[in-house]
Amino acid sequence: MKALLRWLWSNLGLFVLSLALSLLIWTTAVEQENPTVEQKFPSPIPVVLVGQPEGMVAYGQTDTKVSVILRAPRSIWGTLRAEDLRAVVDVSGLKPGTYVLPVRVQVAVRPVIVRRVDPPTIAVTLEPIAKAEIPVRIWLEGNPALGYIARPPETDVLTVTVSGPASLVARAVEARAALSVEGRRSPIDTELELEPYDAEGKKIPYLTLSPSRIAVHVAVEQLSGFRDLAVIVRLEGRVASGYRISGITVEPAVVTVYGSPEVISQIPGYLETVPLDLKDTRETIETRLPLNIPSGVSLLMAEPVVSVRVTVVPIEGSITLKRPVEVQGLAPGLVATVAPEEVEVILNGPLPVLEELRPEDVRVLVDLFGLNTGRYSLEPTVVVAPAGVTVGAVLPATVQVEIALPVTPTP
Repeated sequence: MKALLRWLWSNLGLFVLSLALSLLIWTTAVEQENPTVEQKFPSPIPVVLVGQPEGMVAYGQTDTKVSVILRAPRSIWGTLRAEDLRAVVDVSGLKPGTYVLPVRVQVAVRPVIVRRVDPPTIAVTLEPIAKAEIPVRIWLEGNPALGYIARPPETDVLTVTVSGPASLVARAVEARAALSVEGRRSPIDTELELEPYDAEGKKIPYLTLSPSRIAVHVAVEQLSGFRDLAVIVRLEGRVASGYRISGITVEPAVVTVYGSPEVISQIPGYLETVPLDLKDTRETIETRLPLNIPSGVSLLMAEPVVSVRVTVVPIEGSITLKRPVEVQGLAPGLVATVAPEEVEVILNGPLPVLEELRPEDVRVLVDLFGLNTGRYSLEPTVVVAPAGVTVGAVLPATVQVEIALPVTPTP
């Protein structure tokens, strides 16, 4: 037994060396098969505060996201997700004040080594939580349309509760929201997001308002002696045969006039333009037309002129034509018989174009390229020369084609 122990002791170095060599060989083999990769994780990780003392609130760089460089086997990188990483800042046991605290990244997957966190620290301020009631203030921006007045905004919520860090709550004097009435002609009913402000008119961060959104009503009324009137384009003549008016646009579509209330009340609710002649028109018209303004009435415009666009388009129609079936691509030395020899083609498109179609403008073709002798059921192709004409249907949809060798006459 003593001899065995002496032998083991004398060969201990050899055993250790053998074990180290084996471990090195195994590590090298594993590294070659699944090499370790050090790189930046593709998604930034949001910082989470833990251990926040009761009755305290933390603010500052609390919404920071950190980038992380990790070292892990390549196989791990293929499965690593953002949910597997957590960036933590511990504020437990801290008293009120401002601190620069380290960011620690925890990884739920092994084996992964965190090599670097950027930024490595964040600044956090801890304060007691406070609450207060502050008044609501809504102010109007811009001006309503000429001849209109915006009344003061109305809301059922006169005060809101502000909460957050005590020093910031102490600065809050009102909750504000802005509402634009620029160019308005009708009342406004909307919801506005409130923000806390201090006495110097600066918005205060890190505070919470309850409620944070309020309903607001602003009455926009027309002043006495003013009236909105629709603009009507007066048309004369008829567009060319085969064409129609698809739309009329006027800019502005509504104009404001002013004058004595007695005269204003007599206007029927619209103003007409001077006549626009459409006789034999085939194209869209864009022009500017003066307005016919009654006497004793003035217009709130630099010029009593409106922009008018009358869109004129061809009337869409449909016709049915009979056309012979032509063959193409027939191999030399073969003959083809088509049944039926003539098909009906239904065409859709602008009526003036359809009415002027010539026989050579519409061809019906069957392609026999690469076909040998035999019987075939083929779909013909319709070729239409004029643009804008489409094929609705071909009757019948298929034709029967027989390809054969030519018959040699008997002597």
